[in-house]
Amino acid sequence: MGSVQERRADGERSEANHVRRRRRVLIAGVVALSLGLVAACSSTSTSTTAPSTTPGSTPDVTVDEGTPVDGGKLVVAVPAETPGWNPTTAEWASYSAMVGSSMLESLATVDPHGTAQPWLATSFTPNATFDSWTLKLRSDVTFQDGTPFDAAAVKMNLDSALVAPVSSQALAGAFKAVTVVDPLTVRVDLDQPWASFPSSYLAGQSALMMAPSALNAEDKGAKHPIGTGPFTFESWQPDSVLRVKKNPTYWQKGLPHLESIEFRIIADANSAKQALSAGDVDAFETTSADIANGAEGTSTIVRDWNTEPSMLITNTLPALDGVPNPLGNAHARMALALATDRDAIAASVGDGVKVPTSPFSPESPWGRPEGQNHYPNFDLELAKQEVAAYEKDTRQTSLTLTLTGTSDINAGRIMQMVQSQWQQAGIEVKIEALEGASLISRVVVGKYQVAFFSFYTSPDPDQDRYFWSASTAQGYGKLSINFTQYTNPDMEKALQLGRSQPDFDTRKAAYNQVVDQINAATTNIWLFWTPYSIISTPRVKGLQAAAVQHFANFQPKTFWPNTWIAP
Repeated sequence: MGSVQERRADGERSEANHVRRRRRVLIAGVVALSLGLVAACSSTSTSTTAPSTTPGSTPDVTVDEGTPVDGGKLVVAVPAETPGWNPTTAEWASYSAMVGSSMLESLATVDPHGTAQPWLATSFTPNATFDSWTLKLRSDVTFQDGTPFDAAAVKMNLDSALVAPVSSQALAGAFKAVTVVDPLTVRVDLDQPWASFPSSYLAGQSALMMAPSALNAEDKGAKHPIGTGPFTFESWQPDSVLRVKKNPTYWQKGLPHLESIEFRIIADANSAKQALSAGDVDAFETTSADIANGAEGTSTIVRDWNTEPSMLITNTLPALDGVPNPLGNAHARMALALATDRDAIAASVGDGVKVPTSPFSPESPWGRPEGQNHYPNFDLELAKQEVAAYEKDTRQTSLTLTLTGTSDINAGRIMQMVQSQWQQAGIEVKIEALEGASLISRVVVGKYQVAFFSFYTSPDPDQDRYFWSASTAQGYGKLSINFTQYTNPDMEKALQLGRSQPDFDTRKAAYNQVVDQINAATTNIWLFWTPYSIISTPRVKGLQAAAVQHFANFQPKTFWPNTWIAP
């Protein structure tokens, strides 16, 4: 049972995990409403070649899990509800994409190297200037209601995304026209060169295909999705359970292996852990490093511990509502970076949790070794010098600021650690704890100085461009997805180069420049990589592909057809 103190600590960590996830959902909601889901509508490197693996396989997974067995029901715990199952009209979180991908599939997928590969489309070919793409479609696919998956259905989906309340805001100005060339060919004409269109859009959330009958429904399929996926919708009790059953006409012959999946809402991570131990669920997702580490030896653990960086974001506007903002000064921001002992904070989150210095991990195709990202190391004496430089610049007698975050236990603990570290450098820090929705509403209109946040989960840098672009930095009091409000002409050129150019080396050099710019300006105070894990009983097979594909993001998932459960 453990001591009272241990049980209390477990409860605090579980509640912290739950509220931290609520914060991510709120961020996703705001981004969705503002951008049409950034994660669904941007980029990855271009490919028109055949996939490195056949559809339905598990690329680069070397774990031998034995011969798949057909049959059985899988019960998966997810931490919160999704408001609807049309991905262009509802705000989805990462677990929403995991659930929705059991029923819906996208035109392309992203391989372990971040490259778009065919899925429902067999190829995607650009013109010479990358502002027009021709898509060839599979001929052996039908929707779950028996209607054909063809060019007319794809056009209807893409046209619907252009006017849907969520996706339309990101796609505004991107598409000129969607044209049916023949029954299995679609041409998409764009308003600008978009070399990464396959991985940016075709492999994204807004390219999950729904049957015309679903799109024509009053709720656009939100309550009863109809797709091409391995499982068909069976029933949904909001805030409780969603059930799907095997699609008997699935286009990948012999798949899926499971007869059904039941997705249950279990918000508390410790409750999910107990349900797994009791045999009530077969798998669950968590961001608790302690729970994942504690499950070693008794459960199968699939980790994605280097996709989502948690950080402190700084508001770089010179004034907030007419009052001078200390974080508009570069010396003040540098003082915060130098005064933060990131290793100590990561260690407090859990064993094995690492420290980022970039939006992209060193394991990512877009990442560099941490030491090459030109981010300042912890140095208390240099931090004090930067505080003095700030005071000289501004003629202030002290560097005084407010650190804002959510009111959950874990966020409070981390902010208190940061407060203590910064105070050692002579920085006066007030902590402001808000309910999650209030925090988000303040950040997106620039009404904050420093905030504790987690984002940048996209597999391709172009999908995060809205967080850095001048076009999304609207100033104080206006909706801005460039939360820090920082931009400069060189960074704008790099962002445009990264979107428009097909060559990987050219794109990587551009995004290296972006990282160097935001680190030189210390707009983000990096803290730790969020430790996402899927924990299952050893009987569950096929989920190793989730680690290869990454599941701590909004991208469509392709591992469900190959998932099976041993007798």
